[in-house]
Amino acid sequence: MKKLIKERINVNSAAIKLAEYDHQTNELKLTFANNREYLYKSVEPFMFEGMRNAESIGKFINKYIKPLSFIKL
Repeated sequence: MKKLIKERINVNSAAIKLAEYDHQTNELKLTFANNREYLYKSVEPFMFEGMRNAESIGKFINKYIKPLSFIKL
């Protein structure tokens, strides 16, 4: 079985268009509706899964992802 390295999901959110998670580096790249991109570091795989399964992805990101260190791309 091939190990998944990068995973991209389309997000059903008014503010966020796309989320891409790198399983090797634990980095999450978010593309917002205004096309701004942010790279969040040290995002554990369980956090990505939580985001994917959250009832409101925007609320999840505000609470758990935004406090992490990031780089504006």
